[in-house]
Amino acid sequence: MTGATARDDARYDYVLVGGGLQNGLIALALLARDPGARVLLVEQGEALGGNHTWSFHEGTIPAAMLGVLARLTEHRWPRYRVRFPGVARVVEHPYATVSSERFHAVVSEAFAAAPNARLQLATRALEVGAEHAVLEGGERVTGVVVVDARGPDAGALPAETGFQKFVGLEVELADDLADPGTAELIDATVPQRGGFRFVYTLPFGPRRALVEDTVFANEPDLDEAGMRAAVLAYCERRGMRVTAILREEKGVLPMPWRPTTAMRATPPLVAGYQGGWFHPATGYSVPVAARLAAFVAERPPGAVFGADLAALVREQEEQARFGYLLNELLFKATAPEKRFGVFEHFYEHPDELILRFYGLELTAADKRRMFLRRPPPGVSFLKAARVLPGWLLGRR
Repeated sequence: MTGATARDDARYDYVLVGGGLQNGLIALALLARDPGARVLLVEQGEALGGNHTWSFHEGTIPAAMLGVLARLTEHRWPRYRVRFPGVARVVEHPYATVSSERFHAVVSEAFAAAPNARLQLATRALEVGAEHAVLEGGERVTGVVVVDARGPDAGALPAETGFQKFVGLEVELADDLADPGTAELIDATVPQRGGFRFVYTLPFGPRRALVEDTVFANEPDLDEAGMRAAVLAYCERRGMRVTAILREEKGVLPMPWRPTTAMRATPPLVAGYQGGWFHPATGYSVPVAARLAAFVAERPPGAVFGADLAALVREQEEQARFGYLLNELLFKATAPEKRFGVFEHFYEHPDELILRFYGLELTAADKRRMFLRRPPPGVSFLKAARVLPGWLLGRR
């Protein structure tokens, strides 16, 4: 525990259950606005944030959260590159990352400096209600606002979903990188096996990089050894001589084409992945999580729930609905080895549309433009025809 000790009545303005990205952003935004806020953050692990690298496009972050993200950002590039068999381009939008280590340090420091805030690690929440939580050991805490962002049940996968699977290695190199000032978000010139496959390379220094092998596949099985070997082989082909593996991260992220749960505007506020506050077609979570954090921090605790939150939920649902449609088209109407063509086609759009897509802020005109242009290669018209009518008529 850091910050203030628990009060006898264990009453707070905000009780944040789960120490991942969403609640960390809410806590930082709240304490930046009011260092005296009564905030409790409970995390079952020994550290906040797990083992992640969160990335985001800078133009997708709400203005109110720019200061918070600046404190968390560990690496930043003024541009990024994508490469496909038929398209290669550089997008002149800044891209940045937050490591779980930095996330833990920044959030912990904020709690340590706040007189009425409490950070409780290594503690599970046994029960979460509209205005209370029961912690491991029997302590009951109450809050005007309770946010449940504990993440999804690892054993409960959506019934209708594809998967984004990845293994990333942070490597030390013998020689300087050719272009350390440019992130490479997609290199899909690699062999396409099992789905849309690409390699993601983030330069963390002249001789350090995160290199990640990713595939959008129908099955959740993660071939860790095979993907690890693929990363090292890719580095060798690109002339990056690896002298040490500093860290590894891996994951299997569901990419459903139906909402996994109904979004709620009633207490407790179910947030993060389990609450639907993420980008279903990419897995990017920082922009949406930052949007919700700004919303909570900009209001007194007694005014969080109401018509404004209901409107924000409807907006997120409408944007996510299009993302779910894209997932269904990708996984049900596109041959696995041809899926790269959908993304190659997407990157022929203007930079600003691409940015709005990643920020989950597409306009109606953007959505029409994405569908009215020539169709991506590899998409089955017959299968797409089975998917689109229900979506376009609002039945799904």
